[in-house]
Amino acid sequence: MISKQTITYAALSALCLVSNATFAKINDDIDLSGYIMLDYNKFDTSLLEGQYDSNSSESTSEIRPARLSFNSDISKDWKSKFQLGFADGETEIKDAYLEYSGWKYADVTIGQQKEGFGLEKLTSSRKLLMLERSMISEAFSPGRSLGISLSGDIASVNWQLGYYEPDEDEATSAITGRVAWVPWQQDTNLLHLGIAFSERQYDGNEFRVNEPLEVYTADSLIEGDKINADSLSQQGVELLWLKDRFTMMAEWQQAQVTSIENTTNDYEGGYLQFGYQLSGGYRKYKNAKLGASSEPGWEITGRYSLLKLKQENQDAKTYTLGVNYTVNKNIKFMADYIKADYFEAGGTITSGNAISLRLQYSF
Repeated sequence: MISKQTITYAALSALCLVSNATFAKINDDIDLSGYIMLDYNKFDTSLLEGQYDSNSSESTSEIRPARLSFNSDISKDWKSKFQLGFADGETEIKDAYLEYSGWKYADVTIGQQKEGFGLEKLTSSRKLLMLERSMISEAFSPGRSLGISLSGDIASVNWQLGYYEPDEDEATSAITGRVAWVPWQQDTNLLHLGIAFSERQYDGNEFRVNEPLEVYTADSLIEGDKINADSLSQQGVELLWLKDRFTMMAEWQQAQVTSIENTTNDYEGGYLQFGYQLSGGYRKYKNAKLGASSEPGWEITGRYSLLKLKQENQDAKTYTLGVNYTVNKNIKFMADYIKADYFEAGGTITSGNAISLRLQYSF
């Protein structure tokens, strides 16, 4: 097994090799960017634990992810990214990687990076259709991990394959891959189809599904069993259709967790969401990921989302309608109405409504 220290040393060594000769260029070509989001949520207290029969509401406001990024074209074939995240009074390194693009058929990325799994998870939070990602994306799509990956494009196919060592309190190692195909494209209109997998080793670490119903400051009502996991195997399929002002995006994912006692727990879920640009324009697309609106103006959105915990006999559904207003490349407003339902053993345990608002500033 490749250790985290080995990956880290490889990244640092590569940085030293390319930085000495190009120090002046690094100073000239560093691109500083970032964003900050201010959120407001008002939701029924029935979305809080132990208050399922409550008829009152609660409101919260907070600064959501703030990011500061440093991107550099170190040389013709080397570039780097370093990103800091600020949330809940803490600072965290989000991205810290080097990318080499000197080979014809593949680029190599070394360091802390996003694993190639899940169209919605790979979409920047600044460019999402809704304020929050779907339940299945948050519960199962891997995020950022330390690792080494290969990626590239062959005709209309984009691919990524990597070996990762995620957070030591979670999976100890993972092999994750994704293939996205655009079988039809006409100018900015296109059809995207994708598949992804991740095989993750836990070596006895605890695994548990623990998710809110797509209302960030509500409680995590979907609480699965605590499992001393041996491994997790997951697969996903993706669809994205861009047609003039219209965007349709869908995913279905399934996962199987095997415990150290050799028992299994199965999970599945997905979403279907859409967006329509009222003010003209379209959604951009690059590197097999959804992009931002091409023009300032209004966008209406909607989503149906589902998550099932089979052995725990729990499932949840949400229905969301939203509106986004892009002022310019720096400022964006978002508003979502969410109706959420939570079930156990086929019966409704609780349901509730929420309104989520966001002011987003990017620079």
